Amino acid sequence: MNIGKKSSENQRRRLQEVGNFIIPGQKTLGRTVLGNRAEHPPELDTASRHNMDSSCKKMYGVNELDAKTKYTQYFSPYTPYAIIKESTINPMQVIYKAFSTGMVTGRTVIDFCKSPIITHLLAMKDFVHEIKSLHMCNAGVKEIEKWKNKDQDAFNWSHAVGILKELKGNRDKSKDEEEDLRGKLKEILELDFNKGIDSLCLPKADIVTSIWFLDAISKNHDEYRGNLRQLSNLIKCGGYVLIYACINCSYFKVGDIKYHVLSSDESFFRKVISEGGFDIKHFQKLDRLITCDSLDHDGMVFIIAQKVKEPQEAS
Repeated sequence: MNIGKKSSENQRRRLQEVGNFIIPGQKTLGRTVLGNRAEHPPELDTASRHNMDSSCKKMYGVNELDAKTKYTQYFSPYTPYAIIKESTINPMQVIYKAFSTGMVTGRTVIDFCKSPIITHLLAMKDFVHEIKSLHMCNAGVKEIEKWKNKDQDAFNWSHAVGILKELKGNRDKSKDEEEDLRGKLKEILELDFNKGIDSLCLPKADIVTSIWFLDAISKNHDEYRGNLRQLSNLIKCGGYVLIYACINCSYFKVGDIKYHVLSSDESFFRKVISEGGFDIKHFQKLDRLITCDSLDHDGMVFIIAQKVKEPQEAS
């Protein structure tokens, strides 16, 4: 999209060409403004971090995590802005753009997410009709159910609604975005880690999402291939998988507890997705903006891939 000279400053800051997003600058969602972020974070000691003894890390899906601590640490209105930018603004922008430009189309979504969040679902809900949300922790299911039922203890997502309204150009100011999503979120399900994705027996969907999911449940790259194959079984031929993942990340922390992440580079993502019967339509790397001991990533990747073969045909 070309932005003309008469475009407002907000428009210039909000949108650039498809797939390349500019984040609004001095906007305060929490205690830290974007202007305070590290533009060029120092390199971490990748050799030591990826050789870390895996026994010291818990496995998502096997070990419960503290959902409230994770929300406060990564997703709340009071989380430092640089973290919110990586955890919330960036995913919402790329997902909203993917749907609003027609790169991704479909009516039904099966969402696999590592966290009890609705931010990415807000970004896509105007373009789909039905969403099923899958979680591997009972705590995640409970938090999403509390939000859907308007429980007074549910997590606050007003800042995410504000981000969405800005992405939409502040149209439909009176629209209740959360209520609209509640109407489209048809099922909230818990996935048994021991039984695997194939145990779900759900109807195939037009779109399946993996938001920091596959790399959290896969112990090695062979398991990742197998889990991606199981995701593919839930996608109609011609449908899409949307993957949002960390690059070269081996753990994330909730409080002081470390959880496993399968470390993967860009070449692995390209290879495993192509070999899994998908045609990659969009591959975007997002730079790391935070340097802290909560996670040891080199950046993020957003991938849109269209299913062109059934898993057995691709293998």
